[in-house]
Order: sequence, then C-alpha cells, then structure tokens
Amino acid sequence: MRQNKKINIWLIKDNKRGHDKQSEALANAIRAISNVEIIQIKYQTVWGLLFDSFLVFMGKKIATKKPDLIIGAGHSTHARMIVSKLFFGGRTIVIMKPSLPIFCFDLCLIPSHDRPKVKSNVIKTNGAINNIDNESRHSSSVGLILIGGKSKYFVWNYADITDQVNKIIKLNHDLRITISTSRRTPEHFISYLKSNIIRDTKIILYEDVSTDWLEDQAKKSKFAWVTEDSISMIYELVASGSYVTPIKLTKKGNSKISDEVERLINLKIINKHSGQRLKTRKLVTMNEARRCALIITSNWRLN
Repeated sequence: MRQNKKINIWLIKDNKRGHDKQSEALANAIRAISNVEIIQIKYQTVWGLLFDSFLVFMGKKIATKKPDLIIGAGHSTHARMIVSKLFFGGRTIVIMKPSLPIFCFDLCLIPSHDRPKVKSNVIKTNGAINNIDNESRHSSSVGLILIGGKSKYFVWNYADITDQVNKIIKLNHDLRITISTSRRTPEHFISYLKSNIIRDTKIILYEDVSTDWLEDQAKKSKFAWVTEDSISMIYELVASGSYVTPIKLTKKGNSKISDEVERLINLKIINKHSGQRLKTRKLVTMNEARRCALIITSNWRLN
C-alpha cells in the first residue's frame, strides 16, 4: 500500500545509458511500493553543481524539492551526489563500486563479483541493478545475440567471435535471430562482422535503439547468447527468463568477471559455452531493483 508521505528522489544522471538505467530501475522500484516523486538532475560538472548550489543556498534562485534520497551510478556522479547532500540534505545511494571510499555514501549497492567487504552500508547485488521480471512471453522461435566489447579482462578477437556467432546462426537456422551491439563494441568489429556473417541476420546498433529495447527483446527471446565480458547483460537476460549461453572469449588471466561467469555456469543458472540452444536447468527470479527497494524502504522507514 502506498503511504501519504512523499519521498523525493534525486537521480543524478551520468549520461551513460547503462548507468542511468540502473539508477532509474531502483527509483522506479521504490516508486512501485511508496509515494515517490523522481527529480532527474541533468549531467553537469561538479563545479557547475557547486555554483548552482551556492546560488540556491544564498537565496538567489528557487531550490527544487529537497531530496530524501540521492541516487547515482557511475564515477562522474559520485562527487555530485556528495555535494547535493551537503547543500540539500538527504541520503546517498551509490550503485556499483564507487571510486570514492565507501564511507562517503549512506548506502552502496555493489555487485557481488566486485567482492565488496562486509559493511553496514553495503548491499551485495547479483550483477547490475535491473527492474526486469519474467513475463513468460518468450517465443521459442526467437533468439538474441548480444555483443559486448573491449575489456581489460578478455582478448577481443574479431575472427574468433565472428566464427562463434556464425556457428550459432548455422546450428539454429530455424530461429529468428537478432544481433545487438553495446556501447563498448568497436566500430571496426561491427564492419568486420557485417562482412563475414554467413547469412542475412539483422544487426541492431546500440545507439539506434531506445533504452528499453533490450529489455523488450529479452522478454521475447527464449534463447540468448552473450559475450562473456558482458556480465550485466547476462544478468538482465537471466532476470527476463531467457535461456542464456555465454560466447567464449580468450581470458587475459583470471578475473572477477570470468570467475562470476564460471560460478553461474556451475550453479546451472546459465549454460556452458555452446553454439546450440540449450535450456538452463535452473530458472531464477532476479529482480534486484525490487529486492533493494524493499530493504531501503524497510530499514530507513521512509514512508
């Protein structure tokens, strides 16, 4: 039940789709269980925010509604969140492992694969924050291939990745497969893939679609393959109820990302590397935004 007291949430924007999407997911999850107004704070430099805050503080301009919660994801939001709290009050919630010390924030939502220390102001999350539910509307004739990009943990081998994509298409010729890039996908790789793909398969560019395109596609695609550098996309697909298979990349060495992929494989939450469509043995409910929202509203008694 919604309560009478309104919670004002400031969303400190980062202008990176993946980061802002996580902030919005958490804010919307809190709004689903509380009386909330969400105020989006556009991207600006810390000095710009300091100047604006000073003018408000000195009464030179009308302040926006003061925040109860200040939410942000991405390094560029951290200082701005702290400045916002300094001038306007509220509690800060940072999503992902911050570049500043953890004690600078009231709450940190950090993926478990980042191996955060146990702290009273830390909640470990299963991958990136998402507000995705399995709506059970997948089509067994629809497949999705998601391409990540260059990573400090993996070698980005054009030929090897393209060969695996072609193998998936060849082994699943009866699936309507869509390929999608991401923010990190190299432009030269996209050109290489288009030139070497074995059949006319739709390739969707990350920058050409809306922020909710991936979520909608995930809810339609019964089978999905993802390059294993893209742990956030893996978790989004798992949350949507797709059967997820990682596309193998050459590791530069053991890393938190490769360890997390292996952990999910061992738990049978995702499949082993394969070009064939496989059904995961264990489907799990993984709406991390809702879980965190319940913890926040319960522990902080915001309503």
